[in-house]
Amino acid sequence: MDKKEVKKLLVDWTVNFIKNKDVVLDSIIKIEESKDGFDLKVIYNDKEVFFIAEPFIKDIDNIISRIDKDMHVNIVLFNSLDNFNIIADNWKRFVDFDKLTIYFVNMFSNTEKKWIIRPYVHNKVSDEKSLKTGLKSMFSMVEPITEEDVLNKG
Repeated sequence: MDKKEVKKLLVDWTVNFIKNKDVVLDSIIKIEESKDGFDLKVIYNDKEVFFIAEPFIKDIDNIISRIDKDMHVNIVLFNSLDNFNIIADNWKRFVDFDKLTIYFVNMFSNTEKKWIIRPYVHNKVSDEKSLKTGLKSMFSMVEPITEEDVLNKG
């Protein structure tokens, strides 16, 4: 599996997750490939949500530059220790985006397949001293995966 296929794997997982999550509400009007730095745009009855599928973060500034306070943005990442550390180390850069959700995913995990965090909300309810411990607890619910692991799955 090459890096392009890895990204497609994550985008495909995201589309399936979005569709499954919407089975009861049936509020999705359209899912489309997006432009302008986003991988997907999901149009719901009441909002548009943009998705960035970034299997393994190489440039956090590039990701943050695409987020706008007025947009619903979801970032989907593999549940790797490197991704976890980059998000945790840049936590304060995310907490002002009240419509941002971050998904950590390992679709090959034998336990949970994902964990989800909304930095804005989490920052309001958690104390700064215990932040990394709390995030690590959520991280540990899903088996970690490395870039090499994913490349070898194909």
